[in-house]
Amino acid sequence: MLPNHPLASRSSLAFADTLGSDYVGLHSASSINMRTHAAARQADKVLRLRIHVPGFDAMCRMVQANMGIGILPQKAYELFGRALGLHAVPLTDDWSDRALVLVVRDEAALSPVSRMLFEQLRGADWPAVSLTMNRTVAPKAR
Repeated sequence: MLPNHPLASRSSLAFADTLGSDYVGLHSASSINMRTHAAARQADKVLRLRIHVPGFDAMCRMVQANMGIGILPQKAYELFGRALGLHAVPLTDDWSDRALVLVVRDEAALSPVSRMLFEQLRGADWPAVSLTMNRTVAPKAR
């Protein structure tokens, strides 16, 4: 949110307390979009969505342009929002605390470029999970 937004002075917020504000939302199939709409319905309120954007960088630019406030992960705020002079207030709702994992079917089968990306992401601050799926496939009958 902009630093002069009425909610910016709070140290933390329940999502329901933000529903009097206009929102900038991610695309309709995003998990954050679906979760915020569900939380608004649970609070018997409407999410006042002014615009859908394709990603966190676009969300931060629309918030900077005073189109509304947005919900995004802390890391995305640190990457995009802080540089644009935006202000973040943590949500207190249980649903807003997400754990993400990186999953691959078989590390050994990754292409060299995919392996480089996987190794880079595995070195980041989240858990990585590798699932090796061994399955037997019967030959086709002739």
